[in-house]
Amino acid sequence: MRRNHGCEIGGEMGRKVTARGAATPNKAEGHCFIAFLETRLATSPPKQKGLRTRERLKISTARLLQDKGYLALKVSEITKTAGVAEGSFYMYFSDKTDATRTVLEEFLNEFLPAIMRPGTPRSLFRSICETNRRWIALARANDGLFRCLLQFGDSDAAFAALVQAGNRDWYERVLRSLPDQAEPRPGTRLLLIYLLGAMMDDLIRKLIVYPDEHFRTLLDSIGATDEDVADAASVIWMRALHGTLPAGAELSPVVKAMTMILDARSGGVPALQAGREG
Repeated sequence: MRRNHGCEIGGEMGRKVTARGAATPNKAEGHCFIAFLETRLATSPPKQKGLRTRERLKISTARLLQDKGYLALKVSEITKTAGVAEGSFYMYFSDKTDATRTVLEEFLNEFLPAIMRPGTPRSLFRSICETNRRWIALARANDGLFRCLLQFGDSDAAFAALVQAGNRDWYERVLRSLPDQAEPRPGTRLLLIYLLGAMMDDLIRKLIVYPDEHFRTLLDSIGATDEDVADAASVIWMRALHGTLPAGAELSPVVKAMTMILDARSGGVPALQAGREG
């Protein structure tokens, strides 16, 4: 699952925004894709009735995917939820797979990148933290759709290939954003980026998509919030790709404790080095 990570650092999922000539996601409006679709239809409806009907079917599909998942999705439920005759569905989509692909590609290609577009953070480290926090918030608000990205990729090889191609592009952009540095073996930095991306994917799965109760119990026991989890992952990204954190980096007690463990494991070399945050 790729995302634009400020200075090109983070997880996966999503590609460039496609211009539609319609409203685009606004971070201030929240992280829910369904709410965005509903607001867009209400405030910037297509002029043609057929296009408005198609948007209603998309919203209905997105809502059912969020609530029930792809495997349980039925055309009859899509049309009932949208208030559209079942026969009308086939004027716009060939089947539930076509409707699902349309919704998930817009979620993947347009909504996620627009929400994750970097702002102007105080530092590189803060950019990584803020983007990881938004990524977890997006997963929280769209947990069913995140789950459907995995489900649909398992059943549709073309969609899975599309996601993988986007992921490869993102990994290579992360690599290009890093300072030039000699590698002991060609390709090792790209491998490191793949491994860090896999860490973020598994984190989202265990935390939200397919909740791991033991993991959640652990987080509760140490008082770790979603923000703490995001910042802890950001420390690992920063240490792996840039060596140190800026002096004065704002860390919660949970994240600071983890950073101390990393310092001890690295032979006492502190993570917080020169170059204050700000």
